[in-house]
Amino acid sequence: MAVDKPTVHLSLTALRKEVAKPDPFRVALTGSKTITFPDLFALESTEAEEVFGALNQTATNWGALEKWLSAADVAALKAEKLSIRELGAVVQAAISYYEQTVGTPGNGTASAS
Repeated sequence: MAVDKPTVHLSLTALRKEVAKPDPFRVALTGSKTITFPDLFALESTEAEEVFGALNQTATNWGALEKWLSAADVAALKAEKLSIRELGAVVQAAISYYEQTVGTPGNGTASAS
């Protein structure tokens, strides 16, 4: 009795080599300081999901930023005393940068038709 060998269409090794790795998004603060937003789409999926969830839940985004940025970068950003509007613009700029570079994570399911 012959056993069919399944066809493999994608390997994670090949995928990881192919996926874009953009330069980190950096923001210049006052006093010649800079902070770095790591690639949110490159985080392990459950970590990224936590950050995206936190971004959608809070008006100030600090909970999400504490998961996304290093502690030193969060402290430096807090020291800037940004308004909610300014902080939102910074976060949106970082997300937009990565979306334009590597695409969006997608939403919903693909059409079955």
